Amino acid sequence: MKDRIIISVSTINGTRHFNVSKLFKRNAIIAMWMLLFGLLITAAVIEYLMRSVDQSQAQRAHLSAQASTLRDEISALQDSKQQLEQELNLKQDEMLQVINRVGEIELALGLEQQYPQNLENRLDTASINSSARHTILQLVPNGSPLEFNRRSSRFGLRQHPIVGKQQHHKGIDLSASRGTPIYAPADGVVEVIRSSKQGYGNLLRIRHAFGFSTLYAHLDSFKVKSGYFVHKGELIATSGNTGLSTAPHLHYEVHFLDRALNPQSFMDWDSSNFDLVFEKERSIKWDSLVSMLETKASTQLQLSSHKDVQLTATSD
Repeated sequence: MKDRIIISVSTINGTRHFNVSKLFKRNAIIAMWMLLFGLLITAAVIEYLMRSVDQSQAQRAHLSAQASTLRDEISALQDSKQQLEQELNLKQDEMLQVINRVGEIELALGLEQQYPQNLENRLDTASINSSARHTILQLVPNGSPLEFNRRSSRFGLRQHPIVGKQQHHKGIDLSASRGTPIYAPADGVVEVIRSSKQGYGNLLRIRHAFGFSTLYAHLDSFKVKSGYFVHKGELIATSGNTGLSTAPHLHYEVHFLDRALNPQSFMDWDSSNFDLVFEKERSIKWDSLVSMLETKASTQLQLSSHKDVQLTATSD
């Protein structure tokens, strides 16, 4: 009886006795301590998790604030980029105006008269060989760049339909439906592609050989990218009504050494009237170009003949 504890419980119904051993008592105490320890650990884990949640929420709020700041910075950078692009477009338009103004001044001063005006003294078109003719028509702009309805504005001095002032029109306006295909009038490389809602609107410029270049304005869409090499007759863009324009059309310019020339002379020029552009644009030293191309063609012919002789000798 030494290892037992007797617990007596008295009620109106009598007294009941319970025997509890010391071993059971010890196990009960251990169980209570383990339960208490478990509760403490659970409380500590809950506290840790709550702190972690608070830290996560604080970090989330901090990251959200950073994201908002970054969005504001990106928006500011986009606005700055758009402003810089607009300023660049304006500068490009101003540069084009300056270049063409220089051409006008040269024409006003009669600087184009430095070349002989007698075509026979400069160039005998009948003597130009077929190779040189083909090369010139392939590399120098010729023919119309698109199928147009009418010519709405000529090259030269005119009253601007929107501004209302007398200005020098540096190109020719060709009325055409929006989306009309535009083709390269000669081989070249796409030098500039620019999207804009002002001035020339969507603009494309091709740099051709021998100092020639062509410009296409008020476009609807581009079919090539800047830096692309294009062949004569290749689709480059479609006509539109962007920028300072009253109706769908193509504003087309032809330049030589960055001086605007009358595009009509080049649009009317093809293999059937090969000497036309030489008569119309006498400020260009066509004789020098033809001489260079004929010399090149002659050299290539000699090299080809020499190669044929070598092949014949080898086969014999």
